[in-house]
Amino acid sequence: MSHTYLIGFSGGADSTAALLWTLEKMQGKAQIIAVHFNHHLRGSESDAEAANAGKFAADRGVEFRLIDLDIAPGGNLEARARRARLDAWKKLCGEYENPVVVTGHHQDDCIENMFLRIGRGSNVSGLTGLHLCSEVEGVNFFRPLLIMSRSDIEKFLAERGVTSWAVDSSNLECEYSRNVLRNKILPELYRLFPGGRKAVAQTLENLQEDAAALDRMAAAFFDNAGKSHCETAFWQLYENETALAVRMLRLLCREFFADDAPVSTASFARFMNMVSGGGNGKLELDKKRTLVFVNGMILPGRENPSAVEWNWRKYPQILWNGYLFKAEKVDSLPAQVSLNEAFFDGGSLPDILNVGAPRDGEKMLPFGGQKMVKVKKLRIDRKIPAVPVLPLLRGGDDVVLWMTFVRHSAHHPVRPEREIIRIFAEKAE
Repeated sequence: MSHTYLIGFSGGADSTAALLWTLEKMQGKAQIIAVHFNHHLRGSESDAEAANAGKFAADRGVEFRLIDLDIAPGGNLEARARRARLDAWKKLCGEYENPVVVTGHHQDDCIENMFLRIGRGSNVSGLTGLHLCSEVEGVNFFRPLLIMSRSDIEKFLAERGVTSWAVDSSNLECEYSRNVLRNKILPELYRLFPGGRKAVAQTLENLQEDAAALDRMAAAFFDNAGKSHCETAFWQLYENETALAVRMLRLLCREFFADDAPVSTASFARFMNMVSGGGNGKLELDKKRTLVFVNGMILPGRENPSAVEWNWRKYPQILWNGYLFKAEKVDSLPAQVSLNEAFFDGGSLPDILNVGAPRDGEKMLPFGGQKMVKVKKLRIDRKIPAVPVLPLLRGGDDVVLWMTFVRHSAHHPVRPEREIIRIFAEKAE
């Protein structure tokens, strides 16, 4: 299976090492693209870094993508920037087959994260949250430098003739918690403790082993339970085993929502209270994930708006559940078709289409396929969560024509000699 490697490339030492490592290991075997996010937070310094990153990539024959992010200065800046980058990664990954995002995270990042999360009351899995491979909201991340320290990375670069790189001036300021740790607390800690940084790194490694053992144990109990893990009776068995229950709740969220982001301590406590009470009701874990308790069962909360009829010839645009659909005539197919567009034969495509949520058990005939496949399976195979609901485009007799952002059907295929209709879908702002 061929992959596309998307390298998060700021131009700093860490991301430069990640790019060079990927080139050495994968060049000629896979497509490699350097992706630079310009947050526009440091004026001309940000713009200069973007230009230098582009030149570095070009000098090595690497495709370069510049992504502008509009991040307003103010409170919670780091979290907002991370969210903006993740949203950009999700969109970018939709343009490629089998995308893998490579980042320059290293051992010092893991140590800093450990101390930051101690301050948040995290469990052992939270303290050791950075892994070699992970999936976040459908994006596959790969961090090949995790066993390397910052000094190891600088040595790696020097051996390859790279002696200068971008330095973010904001990293020297002690306005953010991570910078205080990096510039003041950790150097003093390393000075005070016998073994210094090496001892702290060994502690982190021990915690990672403990976390992995607990994660494996929780996964075994969860998997062995089969579908009974959707019953409150199953969870009542673990009311006094919170270390396992909190991990299994993340697995349940992965199954329901394709999102196993950590659950807050308060949300986990409310979940266990619902389990203990055995009643019916709704529980909002966070803004994206809601659970419904009904007659001893736990179900994902879904609120699907009604389907709508769309006369695309008369009204070339329509809005459904926050998604904007546009229809237009085009002269030819593009060289590469993205997942948020579909092309049909205008001569046979019905004038009236249906836009709505997937129905239970609904199937479609994928383009190039020979048999009907459940749309739910197509969604799960692409690791797309059930919530928020992606719209389906249907034709006459409710035939599924397109599962947006997932798969095109085999119905009404384009014929070069006839009218070609492009239907485009995007999340409305």
